[in-house]
Amino acid sequence: MCHPQVVRHEVAIYTTSSGTAGFYDRSHGRAGGAERQMTLLARALAERGHRVAHVIYPPRDPVALAYPLTLVHRDPYAGDRRFGSALEARATWRALRDADADVVVARTASPLVGVAAAFCKLRRRAFVFSSSNISDFTLEKMSSPRNRFLYGLGVRLADAVVVQSQDQIALARKRFPALRRVVQIPSFAEPAAAAPAEEGSRAEAFLWYGRCVAQKEPMRYVALARALPEARFLMIPVPEGRSSRELDDVQAAARDLPNLELLDPMPHDRLSTLISSAVAVVNTSVLEGMPNTFLEAWARGVPVLTLRFDPDDVVARHALGIAAQGSWDRFVAGARDLWEGRADREGWAERVRAYVEDAHSLAAVGDLWSDLIAEVRRRPARAGSRRLLPSPD
Repeated sequence: MCHPQVVRHEVAIYTTSSGTAGFYDRSHGRAGGAERQMTLLARALAERGHRVAHVIYPPRDPVALAYPLTLVHRDPYAGDRRFGSALEARATWRALRDADADVVVARTASPLVGVAAAFCKLRRRAFVFSSSNISDFTLEKMSSPRNRFLYGLGVRLADAVVVQSQDQIALARKRFPALRRVVQIPSFAEPAAAAPAEEGSRAEAFLWYGRCVAQKEPMRYVALARALPEARFLMIPVPEGRSSRELDDVQAAARDLPNLELLDPMPHDRLSTLISSAVAVVNTSVLEGMPNTFLEAWARGVPVLTLRFDPDDVVARHALGIAAQGSWDRFVAGARDLWEGRADREGWAERVRAYVEDAHSLAAVGDLWSDLIAEVRRRPARAGSRRLLPSPD
């Protein structure tokens, strides 16, 4: 629930678009991956007795929460207006001031990481940067030298940088060699009911869903549907911005593929039903962190099929689906095997649900975050630092 009074908190959680999280506002649709992870973090910490504030845009249709949490409202997004960057920095500063927390956790690949870190250093608060994607350390999606400088400043000033895999630890250390501490904490998997496993049940189609952008290579999924005309494929391509060349290409190609059906973006509960009936959730991306699509599939006992991305080889090592390791032939062959075996779901379901419960449950991941918050709170940040002027790379 939202408390109007300002109180001192142990933790404040900040993402630049946390106001879009449907967890807090019925008027918004499904939240993105970073927003879902930070909302689950707020829940996990609050349920452990931490005093937590989550910075969000004011909800139009608030959701009643079953756990104690302060929602701190920040000013509306101003980035597209004149002086938008300065207004965004001011909104971030004011929101963190209102949250008044010992520890700030930020998850955003933007120059506002620098603003949050500067706030914490000047107020002698601890700052934790939580990475959501390997591009947070390759910086290939951040072209502005000014934004790269401010973002890099914030990451370097962090008391801890949280990543999701050993691969990301190596990338973080390579990009920012002087980091104080890099901690691997798995992503949360939201609890979910298992897909039906009774005799005679059969998965209905492959499923691809997510932002229809170049880095996710959605046309590779279209090509997979073309390569397996006997199988059925569902796709929920979410447009980014007002126009999308990738979406236009997908829509044009789908007109000639009777086994590929495009669906509009839908509420989370309807999407969950589709995931539960999927042969496999498919990933064709070249840039990810730990895909939420993987976690949502595994939580429901559904395997994944991934063309390239397999963080720390978890899919291959734990037999959580099929990882093609970049081989198109393996990708197509894996899809064929999954389609032909779609009537036998029980073996997959037991294995993938056991893995996600052990490694990604709210209990397991929440304990790791709770320990980290307690640790950085015991080491208050000092105002000033010899690393206040890093190189802008």
